[in-house]
Amino acid sequence: MRLLGRLVLGCILGLFALGEARAQPPRPPRSSVDSLQALLAQARTDSSRVELFYLLSDQLWASDTEAAAVYARRSLALARRTGNRRGEGAALNRLGAALRESNLSQALQLFQESLRIGEELKDLGLQAQNLRSIGIIYVYLREQQLGLSYYFRALRLDRLIRDQRREVVELSNIGLAYDLYGQVDSAAYYQNQAYALARQQGSLTNYILYGLGNVARQRGQVAQARAYYRHSLAESRQRGHLRSLNFSYLGLAALHQQLGQPDSAIYYARLGTQAARQNGFLRGVLNGSLILTHEFAQRQQADSAFRYQTLLVAMKDTLFGQEKVMRLQNVNYQERLRAQQAAAAQRVLKTRYQTYALLAGVGGLLLVLALLVRHDRQQQRTNAALQASLAELREAQLMLVQREKMAFLGEMTAGVAHELQNPLGFVKQFAAVSANLIDEISGAQRLARDEYLERDLFEGLKENLREISQHGQRATAIIRGMLDHARTGQTPHESADLNELARQNLALAYEGVRHQLPGFEATLVTATLDPHLPPLPVVAADLGRVLLNLCTNALYAVRQRQPTAPANYAPTVEIGSRALPGGGAELWVRDNGGGIPAEVQARIFEPFFTTKPSGEGTGLGLSLSHDIIVSGHGGTLRVESVVGEGSRFVVELPVG
Repeated sequence: MRLLGRLVLGCILGLFALGEARAQPPRPPRSSVDSLQALLAQARTDSSRVELFYLLSDQLWASDTEAAAVYARRSLALARRTGNRRGEGAALNRLGAALRESNLSQALQLFQESLRIGEELKDLGLQAQNLRSIGIIYVYLREQQLGLSYYFRALRLDRLIRDQRREVVELSNIGLAYDLYGQVDSAAYYQNQAYALARQQGSLTNYILYGLGNVARQRGQVAQARAYYRHSLAESRQRGHLRSLNFSYLGLAALHQQLGQPDSAIYYARLGTQAARQNGFLRGVLNGSLILTHEFAQRQQADSAFRYQTLLVAMKDTLFGQEKVMRLQNVNYQERLRAQQAAAAQRVLKTRYQTYALLAGVGGLLLVLALLVRHDRQQQRTNAALQASLAELREAQLMLVQREKMAFLGEMTAGVAHELQNPLGFVKQFAAVSANLIDEISGAQRLARDEYLERDLFEGLKENLREISQHGQRATAIIRGMLDHARTGQTPHESADLNELARQNLALAYEGVRHQLPGFEATLVTATLDPHLPPLPVVAADLGRVLLNLCTNALYAVRQRQPTAPANYAPTVEIGSRALPGGGAELWVRDNGGGIPAEVQARIFEPFFTTKPSGEGTGLGLSLSHDIIVSGHGGTLRVESVVGEGSRFVVELPVG
């Protein structure tokens, strides 16, 4: 199996000559060659002849490498004689493609020279063509990352100039490179892109079909691989592409090797080798000889195996002889040296420009300094005037702040007076009624003793006194809340168990509501308290007051919803906690009451604002709670509510 893998890899390696094929209209190459030769006979200008020579080289490259080299040399000689730099660059590239099979180092040198001309002329198409050609050589040499980097650079340039026919070639080359290195999924991705774009543009697909056949073969999709190879063969025969025939025949040979069918493998390998010899494609001969040597050796046919092994060794020596590898390394070294020298020259030029810029900057600084001295004198005069204006502004600001304070005090006093007026009005009213009841009792006793009337009068008097006490307590609560708001000084923070504090205040709030409404029942949930919550330094009494207020409000909310809720409604209040990622803790109180509208949420923490009916709330509980959390603990208190679903008040406390 290891030897089979090497055979398959050798077959794949031959395909990378695809990169030199230019995008052409889909027509038989023989007629294209004849048409170009007819045009050459009629050409009157040297520039036309240069172009026709390298186009003929391009057309003949897939069927007759030697003829392609002849036309490329003629194009190059004429371009240099007439000073046609664009034609010289194109001819160098075509000559490199024709010589690559017999002289890899010379081909690389020609491609690099053509690339430099493309950069000099800012010809992005010529640059892309040579980047692709250089990439093919590095892929031959198993320099995967370097080869792919040249391919992707060529692809970016093709997309920049919107040349989709070239883009098809780049995508297929990238797919074949990934195929060579065993990355089948990546190979399939790029070959499918190439195939779709080629069909859209009407470009050649025979090379791409071979690449898709390789992917299917490596995935074990035998029928699909065979179909791709045969489709590639049909298109290659139609267009007279001997190299593509070589690739597809050897792909079928490798497929039959994989299936354990040696007769078919030998048959297709011979056809592929014959096509490569006819084209002068040495790499194709090498790959075909590799398969045939292996199969004849397995059959113990020593003569045939030896003959193809001799051919194999000759091809290897021609392609990868020690002397050629050394020359190739020298070309690489010379190119790197040239790039380093160019970079050094660029650095010298940059340093020179920086020196000029520095001198210009010094002159500019002197000018700026003179202007600054002048400006400074003007600024001093302006500052004196500004200081006088600033003093006037500060005095006006103090007056405005004082007015704002007085206005706020007036609003606060009006709010307190308004809130106290209601309970005190009730106290006054019920006191007057009580006085009238006492007069009635005294009058009834003078006239006649009536036990029933007397009992009713005393009950009314008792009820009045209860109302007076209740409203007096409300006034006291308002005053206490105001005092709490106005309280100054810092209470020391001490470490406290927040979970225990939460449980205690939820139970205390529930007991308070049950005391007022003995028949009221609700479900209390404490399961969401984090058992691993660490103690935090807080003012336990103040935080307990906040939690008690939030729990009492939650119980009030579920009690208010209960009469209008569905039959299966279960009043529920949950208190929970969790540790915050950055330290600190979060506590929340959730209810399934009626929820709070958005316009009410915007004002819910304002002093004296309440949603409860008159006489049931002071409007200071949430305001005081907000003040305790924000000012006293440096935390936050917010509300999250959906009408019809319930509310959630969230307290976030920092570490300390």
